[in-house]
Amino acid sequence: MKSHNWRICTLNILLVIFSLYFIVHFIIISLHAGPVNPISVALKPLTDRYVSPVFYQNWHLFAPNPLTINQKLYVKIKYREQHSSKEVESEWLDVTSPMIEVNNETLFSPYNRIIRISMGYMNGLQIGSADDLTYKIIEKKQEKNEDMTIIDEALSKEQEEAETALYRYATAAAKKYYPDSELISVQITTSKTKAVPYSQRKEDNYDMEEVLTAYEWKEVTKDVVKLP
Repeated sequence: MKSHNWRICTLNILLVIFSLYFIVHFIIISLHAGPVNPISVALKPLTDRYVSPVFYQNWHLFAPNPLTINQKLYVKIKYREQHSSKEVESEWLDVTSPMIEVNNETLFSPYNRIIRISMGYMNGLQIGSADDLTYKIIEKKQEKNEDMTIIDEALSKEQEEAETALYRYATAAAKKYYPDSELISVQITTSKTKAVPYSQRKEDNYDMEEVLTAYEWKEVTKDVVKLP
């Protein structure tokens, strides 16, 4: 009887802990993604650290023109086969689509988080990870022709960090596809494709323009593990 009561008590405590966590989680997400206000500004350093990169989403869902862009990451790899000194260059590998397919087929998997992390870094690299407050400051400074040096430097630093993270991600993908080879360097290309408008969703011949941005070759990162 005592053992049964102890289990019930433990379960209730766990439920309370998880309930409190989810309440705090949604408060933080609401402050980060919601309208700019004095509280969200004051807590911005805390919410940014919590949200990025796992919960990072640069989506303006309630804006007049919400973002409707599909993104992919392509990776090209230079490597050497075992017992060979010849350098080989792979074809471009789409490392995003296979993960999305597996994630859609599997209810519980690590792929959802992995995909979101890579998407967050691609957002940071392509369109910047600035939030609504930063955009408003930029607009006001541009209207007044004020100096943008500090903001430009901050955005440039964020893009550099996102680029570094994507190259690490590319190395992890290379280790997955060529586990027994000597990896030398990787190159990444990001892809942006506008989603099909709802009004044209039934048109089979709708032309979706894919915008590709290629980046330079960089040496592989040694201290990363391969993607699952």
